[in-house]
Amino acid sequence: MSSADGYFEVRSYRVSTERSAEGRSPARAQVELWIGGASIVKVASGAGPVHALDNALRSCLADAFPELDEVRLSDYRVSVVDADRGTRARVRVLVRATDGEESWDAGCVSDDIIEASFEALCSTVVMGIMRSRADARASA
Repeated sequence: MSSADGYFEVRSYRVSTERSAEGRSPARAQVELWIGGASIVKVASGAGPVHALDNALRSCLADAFPELDEVRLSDYRVSVVDADRGTRARVRVLVRATDGEESWDAGCVSDDIIEASFEALCSTVVMGIMRSRADARASA
Protein backbone atom coordinates (compact mmCIF):
# COMPACT_ATOMS: atom_id res chain seq x y z
CA MET A 1 0.00 0.00 0.00
CA SER A 2 1.61 3.30 0.96
CA SER A 3 4.88 4.05 2.67
CA ALA A 4 5.09 6.80 5.26
CA ASP A 5 8.57 8.18 4.61
CA GLY A 6 10.33 5.13 5.99
CA TYR A 7 8.79 5.33 9.46
CA PHE A 8 6.04 2.82 8.75
CA GLU A 9 4.22 1.17 5.87
CA VAL A 10 0.46 0.96 5.67
CA ARG A 11 -0.45 -2.63 4.85
CA SER A 12 -4.23 -2.27 5.07
CA TYR A 13 -7.11 -0.58 6.78
CA ARG A 14 -10.79 -1.36 7.14
CA VAL A 15 -13.63 0.79 8.42
CA SER A 16 -17.20 -0.16 9.24
CA THR A 17 -20.16 1.85 10.42
CA GLU A 18 -23.68 0.88 11.20
CA ARG A 19 -26.82 2.64 12.20
CA SER A 20 -28.52 1.35 15.33
CA ALA A 21 -32.22 1.49 16.14
CA GLU A 22 -31.42 4.32 18.54
CA GLY A 23 -30.04 6.38 15.65
CA ARG A 24 -26.39 6.16 16.71
CA SER A 25 -23.77 5.31 14.12
CA PRO A 26 -20.80 3.68 15.84
CA ALA A 27 -17.67 3.23 13.74
CA ARG A 28 -14.84 0.71 14.02
CA ALA A 29 -11.55 0.68 12.18
CA GLN A 30 -8.76 -1.85 11.81
CA VAL A 31 -5.32 -0.65 10.71
CA GLU A 32 -2.35 -2.85 9.85
CA LEU A 33 1.09 -1.23 9.68
CA TRP A 34 4.58 -2.61 9.06
CA ILE A 35 6.98 -1.02 11.55
CA GLY A 36 10.59 -2.07 11.94
CA GLY A 37 10.09 -5.51 10.42
CA ALA A 38 6.92 -6.32 12.36
CA SER A 39 3.25 -6.29 11.49
CA ILE A 40 1.14 -4.28 13.93
CA VAL A 41 -2.65 -4.62 13.78
CA LYS A 42 -5.00 -2.59 15.98
CA VAL A 43 -8.74 -2.09 16.11
CA ALA A 44 -10.39 1.01 17.54
CA SER A 45 -13.78 2.67 17.66
CA GLY A 46 -14.68 6.30 17.23
CA ALA A 47 -17.42 8.86 16.83
CA GLY A 48 -17.22 8.32 13.06
CA PRO A 49 -15.06 6.53 10.50
CA VAL A 50 -12.26 9.11 10.45
CA HIS A 51 -12.09 9.27 14.25
CA ALA A 52 -11.97 5.46 14.41
CA LEU A 53 -9.15 5.39 11.80
CA ASP A 54 -7.22 8.06 13.72
CA ASN A 55 -7.57 6.07 16.95
CA ALA A 56 -6.48 2.78 15.31
CA LEU A 57 -3.53 4.45 13.53
CA ARG A 58 -2.32 6.07 16.75
CA SER A 59 -2.70 2.80 18.60
CA CYS A 60 -0.47 1.06 16.04
CA LEU A 61 2.16 3.80 16.32
CA ALA A 62 2.13 4.39 20.10
CA ASP A 63 4.95 2.04 21.14
CA ALA A 64 7.33 2.85 18.28
CA PHE A 65 6.72 6.61 18.28
CA PRO A 66 5.92 7.88 21.79
CA GLU A 67 6.55 11.44 20.57
CA LEU A 68 3.10 11.29 18.96
CA ASP A 69 1.48 11.48 22.42
CA GLU A 70 1.68 15.28 22.08
CA VAL A 71 0.34 15.47 18.52
CA ARG A 72 -3.37 16.25 18.25
CA LEU A 73 -5.74 16.95 15.40
CA SER A 74 -6.83 20.59 15.65
CA ASP A 75 -8.90 20.96 12.46
CA TYR A 76 -10.42 18.72 9.80
CA ARG A 77 -11.94 20.10 6.61
CA VAL A 78 -13.42 18.51 3.53
CA SER A 79 -14.21 20.34 0.32
CA VAL A 80 -15.58 19.10 -2.97
CA VAL A 81 -13.19 19.46 -5.93
CA ASP A 82 -15.54 18.72 -8.83
CA ALA A 83 -19.14 19.03 -7.63
CA ASP A 84 -20.61 18.31 -11.08
CA ARG A 85 -19.81 14.61 -10.50
CA GLY A 86 -22.28 14.34 -7.60
CA THR A 87 -21.46 11.60 -5.12
CA ARG A 88 -18.56 10.52 -7.38
CA ALA A 89 -16.89 13.90 -6.85
CA ARG A 90 -13.30 14.10 -5.73
CA VAL A 91 -12.80 15.64 -2.31
CA ARG A 92 -9.92 17.52 -0.76
CA VAL A 93 -9.26 16.71 2.88
CA LEU A 94 -7.16 19.14 4.89
CA VAL A 95 -6.02 18.17 8.38
CA ARG A 96 -4.31 20.52 10.80
CA ALA A 97 -2.31 19.02 13.67
CA THR A 98 -0.50 20.53 16.61
CA ASP A 99 2.00 19.46 19.24
CA GLY A 100 0.84 22.26 21.54
CA GLU A 101 3.52 24.64 20.34
CA GLU A 102 3.46 24.51 16.54
CA SER A 103 0.83 23.56 13.95
CA TRP A 104 1.10 22.03 10.48
CA ASP A 105 -1.22 21.02 7.68
CA ALA A 106 -1.48 17.94 5.50
CA GLY A 107 -3.96 17.10 2.82
CA CYS A 108 -5.00 14.67 0.14
CA VAL A 109 -7.35 14.66 -2.85
CA SER A 110 -9.24 11.50 -3.78
CA ASP A 111 -12.60 10.30 -5.01
CA ASP A 112 -12.78 8.35 -1.72
CA ILE A 113 -13.28 10.55 1.35
CA ILE A 114 -12.04 7.82 3.70
CA GLU A 115 -8.84 7.30 1.69
CA ALA A 116 -8.18 11.04 1.51
CA SER A 117 -8.77 11.36 5.25
CA PHE A 118 -6.53 8.43 6.14
CA GLU A 119 -3.68 9.63 3.90
CA ALA A 120 -3.91 13.11 5.44
CA LEU A 121 -3.86 11.59 8.95
CA CYS A 122 -0.77 9.53 8.04
CA SER A 123 0.95 12.65 6.73
CA THR A 124 0.25 14.58 9.94
CA VAL A 125 1.75 11.86 12.13
CA VAL A 126 4.83 11.58 9.89
CA MET A 127 5.31 15.33 10.13
CA GLY A 128 4.85 15.09 13.90
CA ILE A 129 7.59 12.43 14.12
CA MET A 130 9.91 14.43 11.87
CA ARG A 131 9.38 17.68 13.80
CA SER A 132 9.91 16.01 17.16
CA ARG A 133 13.09 14.29 16.06
CA ALA A 134 14.44 17.46 14.43
CA ASP A 135 13.79 19.39 17.67
CA ALA A 136 15.52 16.66 19.69
CA ARG A 137 18.59 16.82 17.42
CA ALA A 138 18.67 20.61 17.55
CA SER A 139 18.65 20.67 21.35
CA ALA A 140 21.25 17.90 21.69
